[in-house]
Amino acid sequence: MNQDTALSILKTGENVFLTGEPGSGKTHTINRYVAYLKEHGIEPAITASTGIAATHIGGMTIHSWSGIGIKKELSPTDFGRVISLRRASARIKKAGVLIIDEISMLDSKTLNLIDTVCRAIKRSQEPFGGIQIVLVGDFFQLPPVRREDEEPYKFAFESGAWMAANLSVCYLTEQHRQSDSKFLGVLSAIRSGQVLEEHRQCLNDCLVNSDSPKIKNVTKFFPIMKTLIG
Repeated sequence: MNQDTALSILKTGENVFLTGEPGSGKTHTINRYVAYLKEHGIEPAITASTGIAATHIGGMTIHSWSGIGIKKELSPTDFGRVISLRRASARIKKAGVLIIDEISMLDSKTLNLIDTVCRAIKRSQEPFGGIQIVLVGDFFQLPPVRREDEEPYKFAFESGAWMAANLSVCYLTEQHRQSDSKFLGVLSAIRSGQVLEEHRQCLNDCLVNSDSPKIKNVTKFFPIMKTLIG
């Protein structure tokens, strides 16, 4: 799917999962959609799963936007406190479109909690209270963040909220960051864990002597080898 097709689907108001390989134009497509919404008097809620990701898109973390903070579960008292927060409540009531970037780093419990809060504040049993949901990211990249003492995470797509949202999957396939088809083939193979001998040979062909003057201004890779002990 190209960017124009994905943008057309977004404009219909459908809930969307926008994904694709790095360089396929996910951020560019979202920026075009945000511009379209603003032209039509709609101010979208632009959020991300982490603070760093939020700064890159000029938004805020989904945790701050929704008022849930760092919690993944809320007691009845906590829940009452969250939905009574003026700013968070006002943001949710105002929102017609909610964009969450780097969705791969958001776990299923957190997405379920955001859905529950939105439904309560919007006073609607529709998924996310009827807000159009646009989830952006690539599950081949970073997984959800968790502390060592927490139970194993589940991905956002394993949540009830994800299922209920009935997302249209827009998989961008055009590449805009690289034009070298051979190099793109290597990157895609590594990404999907399907590295063949031809990909290994392509990388081996790039090897140079460590004393060569050619490597002064070249990026160096230092793979970490995992070994089994005992």
